[in-house]
Amino acid sequence: MSYLVLARKYRPAGFSSVSGQEHVTRTLANAIARNKVVHAYLFTGPRGVGKTSVARILSKALNCQANDGAEPCQECATCKEIANGTSLAVREIDGASHNSVDNVRDLMDSFKGLPPPGYRHKVYIIDEVHMLSISAFNALLKSLEEPPPNTVFILATTEVHKIPETVLSRCQRHDFRALSVAVIEARLGEVCRQEKIKAEPEALTMIARLADGSMRDAQTLLDRVQTFCAGAITAAETSQALGSVERAALSTLAGHILKRDVAQVLAAVAEVFSTGIDPATLLKEFSHFWREVFIAKLGGESRLKILGLGDESIVDLVRLVAGLDAIDIQDLWDLAREGADRCIRSANPRYGFEALVVRMATRQSMCDIGEFLGQVGTKAGAAPVSSSPAVKAKPVPQLAAQTARPQLKAPAGSDSTRVVSSSVAAAAVVQSVGSQRALVWDSFVSFVGENGGRIMLENIKRMKPARFEVGVLEATGPEFTVSSLMREKDKLSELLAAFAGEAKGAMQWKLNLQKGAGADDLGGQSVVQTQAQKAEALESHPALQSLQKVFPGSKVEQVRSKN
Repeated sequence: MSYLVLARKYRPAGFSSVSGQEHVTRTLANAIARNKVVHAYLFTGPRGVGKTSVARILSKALNCQANDGAEPCQECATCKEIANGTSLAVREIDGASHNSVDNVRDLMDSFKGLPPPGYRHKVYIIDEVHMLSISAFNALLKSLEEPPPNTVFILATTEVHKIPETVLSRCQRHDFRALSVAVIEARLGEVCRQEKIKAEPEALTMIARLADGSMRDAQTLLDRVQTFCAGAITAAETSQALGSVERAALSTLAGHILKRDVAQVLAAVAEVFSTGIDPATLLKEFSHFWREVFIAKLGGESRLKILGLGDESIVDLVRLVAGLDAIDIQDLWDLAREGADRCIRSANPRYGFEALVVRMATRQSMCDIGEFLGQVGTKAGAAPVSSSPAVKAKPVPQLAAQTARPQLKAPAGSDSTRVVSSSVAAAAVVQSVGSQRALVWDSFVSFVGENGGRIMLENIKRMKPARFEVGVLEATGPEFTVSSLMREKDKLSELLAAFAGEAKGAMQWKLNLQKGAGADDLGGQSVVQTQAQKAEALESHPALQSLQKVFPGSKVEQVRSKN
């Protein structure tokens, strides 16, 4: 007797033995149990995921003589005949070789007869139905819509987009999904136990990944590896037999990349290619491995378990990413994914892969620009001290010039205790001039607009500052504006303290508001800093001067204000 391959020997015989398609098998089982079987089904999905197998199981369930629930008994004559392919009530037709109108007409002639004795339904399974011609589809339409009694059509295809909408609308559609690595690996383990085959878990994982979601492909690969191996199936022999790369080799290569050891990286690549591996397979496995590294850093062990990885692989990945910044892992993952795509399209994928891993090993560490500029400010001599604003508001107002995300600190020698956060301008709110601490009026106006309310903002806009320093505000303005602000003196003091970054009650502000020329009396000229003044203040800031030392030749091109 000829050898029966594993894919046929372990083909599902009942709904319960179908792996990874519970959304389909449960629906069909309930339809049979509740007597709600429709006359036409369409099974679509990737290759090797169980479409034809489920069609045969449904045929057996509809005609099982035991009729005990939805599961076929597998023991009665009808179940055995359908399983052996000798049943006169169940016809399997290959759409690729029976795609003409004449083939469909011959099929329609067979609809007229009643089911054979012992059968309740005639079932027609048309595999690869998308291969039928348009004329053949049109000839089949009427029978699909109004079939003879006790007739069920089951159409199976991997390319549902090629089927006319008129056919799709007459069928109950079920989409089969590609199987996960965990599901395939579990099924392969069960097959190995029944066949008494010893196999390393890593070898089964390797086979499951190469199967690309297809259970049939996975069992075919297991057959091939079993024949190659002399005894137990090991990861090394599986890699050699299938032309894939061992996980240990990928882990070693990743370790050298993270250590920035270019010589070892190139040596590891040469060792991998010495096995005769297909570059496309290597690039696919390399990209997949770095995806797991990315998930290990950002998703943790729980996400890795969902991927179906074993405990040993999870521990290895967690150890690999320990101590690394998430932003670096994201950048490496982007490089690996995009680089692998380019290498696959390259005429010399090996050369492209070598350039990719060297680039990953020599890349500079990623740094948040806010932290970088904060470090520049620190080198300038500033020491940040925490503050407690008096008013619940954004701790720092919007300033004249905006930067990307720097964290700029007050210059050394200043007694200011406030730190300018990463979203504010490079020109500080507190400008040190000798021993004084002058404040920027237009920044205060913006701060009032965000935190003081509309009425307070309108009054502040009408004032003309004569002296604006920490603890002191001298200004002139219209009589009614001055009177209104003095009535709100406490609120104004709180806003000033919050703007200067002082704790509530830490300092008693001296307010000298007098009747006189205000901002509205300046002939349209603003009392806030001009663009040139803002640029001058920006260029004199110690943090920016330190930054210009890092990037020689840089200069202020533009100053923007939100006012």
